[in-house]
Amino acid sequence: MRSLLDPASPRAATLSAVLSGPAITVERLSDAVAGLAGLVGFSLIPMFGAWLRLLLRFLESEGLGLGRRRRFAGWTLLRAILLSVVVTFLAINWQRAAAELREVRVEAPVVGPTLAGLAIGVAFWAVYALGLRLIRSDWRRARTQRRLGGLLR
Repeated sequence: MRSLLDPASPRAATLSAVLSGPAITVERLSDAVAGLAGLVGFSLIPMFGAWLRLLLRFLESEGLGLGRRRRFAGWTLLRAILLSVVVTFLAINWQRAAAELREVRVEAPVVGPTLAGLAIGVAFWAVYALGLRLIRSDWRRARTQRRLGGLLR
């Protein structure tokens, strides 16, 4: 049995043909820059929200109030770190794609697609957040209505 590292093996030839496939076109690379910018814009606000939530929980846990102290949640910290890793990964790949686009085409318009992608990502996140908020409020209203046994308006 020949290994994949042996250049004479048919598997190695197939693998090298797949890995060295056709180069990406400039238009697709430009779309990738805009798409990655949109993904960064979509995940940027939840990341900042997670870190703000973590900061508020930390400040509330040290409060000198009369009530019971809230514990510091590990899930909140994990969520903030995970979202930061996702945003960092997307931002690094976005910058790599923008640099490759500039290498392929000199004076490539990177700022315009980037800002458009970020704006579209933030807009999608806003629509998503509003829709989720409406669904949650409708679910709470229905739950309260079932508990009370009547129509709530």
